[in-house]
Amino acid sequence: MLRRLFLVFLPSLATSNSFADQSAWSCQQDKSSNEWVCVDDHGPAPQEAPIDAPEQEPRPETPVVAPNESPKPAPLAIDRPASITPPKPASLEAAKPAPDMVPPPVNATNTAASPMTKPVIKPCASDPKCAGTGDGEDSSGFGFSLLDPVYDHQQEQIFRTLAGQFENDPWANCTAPTGTQKNYTPVDRMRDKTPLDVKSNYSEIFDNEIGNYSGNVELNRADQHAQSHSANYDSVSETLDLHGDVYYSDDELALHSDSATLKLASDQAKLRDTLFVFPATPLRGHAQAVYRDSKDLSHYQGVTYTSCRPGNQDWALHASELKLNKLKGKGSAKHAWLEFKGTPVFYSPYMSFPIDNRRMSGFLAPVFGNTQTGGFLFSAPYYWNLAPNYDAILKPKYFSKRGILLAADFRYMSEQSLGKINLEYMPHDDVLNTSRYQGSLRNTTQFTPNINANLDLNYVSDKNYFAELGNALSFPNFSFVRSQADINYIREGLMFRTRVENYQTIDPTLSGIQIPYRRLPQVNLNLAHSFNSVPVDTQLETESVYFQHDNLVNGQRFNFKPSVSLPLQTASAYLTPKISLQHTEYLLTNQIAGLPQDISRTLPIFSTDTGLYLERDLNVAGQSLVHTLEPRLFYLYIPKTDQTQIPLFDSSIYDFWYSNMFRDNRFSGSDRIQDANQITTAITSRLVDPVTGTEKLKLSVGEIFYFRNREVTLCGAYPSSLCAVSPVETQPTSPLVAELSTQFNRHVGFDSGIQWDPESNRIVRGKAVVHFVNEPGQVVNLGYLYRLNPLIPNHSNDITQSDMSFHWPIYNNWSMVGRWLYSWLYNSTQDGFVGLEKENCCWRFRIIGRQYLNSINNINNTDVLSNNTVEGTALTGIFFQIELKGLTGVGEQLDDFFVKSIYGYRKPGK
Repeated sequence: MLRRLFLVFLPSLATSNSFADQSAWSCQQDKSSNEWVCVDDHGPAPQEAPIDAPEQEPRPETPVVAPNESPKPAPLAIDRPASITPPKPASLEAAKPAPDMVPPPVNATNTAASPMTKPVIKPCASDPKCAGTGDGEDSSGFGFSLLDPVYDHQQEQIFRTLAGQFENDPWANCTAPTGTQKNYTPVDRMRDKTPLDVKSNYSEIFDNEIGNYSGNVELNRADQHAQSHSANYDSVSETLDLHGDVYYSDDELALHSDSATLKLASDQAKLRDTLFVFPATPLRGHAQAVYRDSKDLSHYQGVTYTSCRPGNQDWALHASELKLNKLKGKGSAKHAWLEFKGTPVFYSPYMSFPIDNRRMSGFLAPVFGNTQTGGFLFSAPYYWNLAPNYDAILKPKYFSKRGILLAADFRYMSEQSLGKINLEYMPHDDVLNTSRYQGSLRNTTQFTPNINANLDLNYVSDKNYFAELGNALSFPNFSFVRSQADINYIREGLMFRTRVENYQTIDPTLSGIQIPYRRLPQVNLNLAHSFNSVPVDTQLETESVYFQHDNLVNGQRFNFKPSVSLPLQTASAYLTPKISLQHTEYLLTNQIAGLPQDISRTLPIFSTDTGLYLERDLNVAGQSLVHTLEPRLFYLYIPKTDQTQIPLFDSSIYDFWYSNMFRDNRFSGSDRIQDANQITTAITSRLVDPVTGTEKLKLSVGEIFYFRNREVTLCGAYPSSLCAVSPVETQPTSPLVAELSTQFNRHVGFDSGIQWDPESNRIVRGKAVVHFVNEPGQVVNLGYLYRLNPLIPNHSNDITQSDMSFHWPIYNNWSMVGRWLYSWLYNSTQDGFVGLEKENCCWRFRIIGRQYLNSINNINNTDVLSNNTVEGTALTGIFFQIELKGLTGVGEQLDDFFVKSIYGYRKPGK
């Protein structure tokens, strides 16, 4: 960011210039010396009177626009006057001025005795809203440190003054919620068409070539403002000199310097003892000397910068010499060193870095961590910029208990495709005395707007690879590594897909019939059409898939399902009868002796969905709401057919909640179609804010009434672990389901659900979750989940667990963060972490400890129904992250982990 800053402000003081209309001055030319002397009506002002920066009224807010020629501010260039007599202002409407005409004019005013009407610099000392206060950071002193303060109190006061020149506090974004930060991108302020306004207490012109201005010199044009004690312009050498408390500000920069010399013809500049503030990052810093050698080359001496708010000097980067090459997009620094809390922590005799969005090879921030299985972890990633459209990251890792792991990521991009290859290889695991590896390939190709292809290939050397060589943040919560490839054609009313899919098991408790089938391949063609003249919708779903398994029956499945529905709807009621016909064919191999190899099944499916939508206006405690009442009936009829000889390739049973009561099949996949003669009765009531559409309250209650037993189950002629959870159902009704959700206000939400079984007169499902989100950094979640499995008497397959997560500030920018997932059935922590976080405008520190279950093993159990019961070993890991904002960071990136673990957590704004 530092290099961008210098590139911005060096050309910014130059401007198109001419001398003002003579009518605005009281000027005389000495006949003997040819010297012009200009005064106001009260006489000349003292030429060298030093003054303080005048107070300025708050300038009105104006929209910010991008410059015409460049994202950076348009340079100010001062041209030589066309004649001895100052010309009149040029017209702003002229599209192309004549060659002798100087572009935007300068309005010069002598203000020796009259007060300034528009002061430029806003002092900060008396402004309570000035940058550097109000965020809880210590601004009163620099505290204990081994080194002297980077900036003294006078410089800190100048920084506050510079920060006060912007319409918004540059450091306000660091405490603003994500998505509300101000944008400091410069915009077109009509600089090329706006005249340069020059004001001073005294001015004179020598030999029609040299102009001297002194005493409260001000230069204003559009969003650009400059002020100094004196200014000199030589039109022959085209040199502009500014001396004495030089201030400059525009939309994207503010700076202060003792002196500035600009050679406009050669695009060279020199500034001494310069302080600057760059609001976009934000950054502030100091340079002893700034030299601009050309438009693209510049170098600086004695540079320091930090992203800390004025008054806070927690960290600073120093360099004895800094060079920037805008043409190549590269910069370099000599004798660069970093201090943190007044203590030197890093030194490099030489370093190079990019100064724009062009990529550059180099080392990335190191990563540290510690786990029980791997020990201490250290990684020093290296970024390798191979070409504009592909690159690589080399990520060697060292585990103190297991050895060295070599890893690399390769990314590529073309006009149609983009992808990533990841490879990891451990030559020798010191614990297992063997080599280990894993690899992945992901690719997406968009051939046309309607045709795309995806590739996701993954392979790992052993089942415990992720558990032992990952870390406590990346421990997988999945049992299989999935690989798949597909080609898709999608347009309105048509979807065609063909894919292959394979699963590799990484859960040591799963084997044999618990491993999913491979799809080699699967082809789907779905059509849909709605008629405009009549209320008729038609659909066609077709599928052909070959299922392959090492230990079970294999086979080809063809599925064909056309359907017709008549959606009838008014403003307050709807009725949708629908009829479908599902035909399925099986061609089986590796079949069990005595069972057929060719199986077919054809079933009609009839359903009717109807309901009302009633609403009324309601006033609750002075608030206008809309109250709705939405009764609904869903009838489903499917005849029974024997399906026990059909293998289970991809079918299971849906968990029972309110949303699943309106499905036409309680089984997933196509291997089982339920037998049904049932009606679902349900009602939903809402309280809705008519202005925002927010549901203040939503209550849904429903129950299914069965007119016959459900005899189609997941059991059959083939062995299946799912048979235990799918017996014949004889109850006349389903559990009564009720779900309640409320949004009390924008901070507090509540979500709950309960299921009561009238046959056993007990609660079989329950959940309750409370969310409190005051600000992105103030989050508390409390949840409870209960699920009873009445088929397993010893309750080993029940779920009774609580879940608590939070992120909350405690004191002076310190926050606590954590999650605790606890099983009340096993009286153990399933997953949990707790940590501390310190964050202000210039740095962030985090440390967390996590306990999680790993090394899952089977429990010896003679109960057939509980053969899936497992136990795990609790492991721990400790991780930290420190980030110096605007510079770099080390340690694990914890934001993504917090987003996944804590509902309502949002990544802080950078």
